[in-house]
Amino acid sequence: MGKETEYKLEVGDLQLLDCILCSEPVASRMQAPFIYIRMQTTYYDTEDGLLEKNRWMLRLRTENERSVVTMKTPGEGHTRSEWEVESEYLDEALPKLAALGAPQELASLQPDALAPICGASFTRITAELRLSENTSCMICGDVGDLTGGGRTALLCELELELKGGSAEAMLAFARRLADKYGLSEEQRSKFARARALAAAR
Repeated sequence: MGKETEYKLEVGDLQLLDCILCSEPVASRMQAPFIYIRMQTTYYDTEDGLLEKNRWMLRLRTENERSVVTMKTPGEGHTRSEWEVESEYLDEALPKLAALGAPQELASLQPDALAPICGASFTRITAELRLSENTSCMICGDVGDLTGGGRTALLCELELELKGGSAEAMLAFARRLADKYGLSEEQRSKFARARALAAAR
């Protein structure tokens, strides 16, 4: 099982996002140039909403040419449990996720019991930042669309994900960026926002 600690900031403006990614606080901590990853994500649930009831997230995401199936479950604060396997197919991935320690209910699910409910399509601009001798994180600028129920919403946000070291140091850096650029924390995941689109009347 992996632990994911991340902090999202709502940006909503592509020019502002570009300004932040090119700013001195970011550029001075970069360990390598930005890379660009094309993300195509589909989120799944059962007809009776088993995953939603448990606040679980299951997705199939294509990252450029790589396909990954990921399961996430709630944690405390900005941390969640996460399991991931490289695969193009749910029927192949579900038992592997369960074997890694994801909820065992996955192993008993038939793939045809799962249906796509919403999605996201975006470009991720990302690089590793060294925040201190012991702490590093990935900074990600995500630009694209969330989709659900035939509806589309703009996605333009900044995400910091801890790679190693102190979560407190990463959160402090994220909040400094928020203060400098007048940003608010985005407390909902991409999945939660896309699912809200699908549920809207």
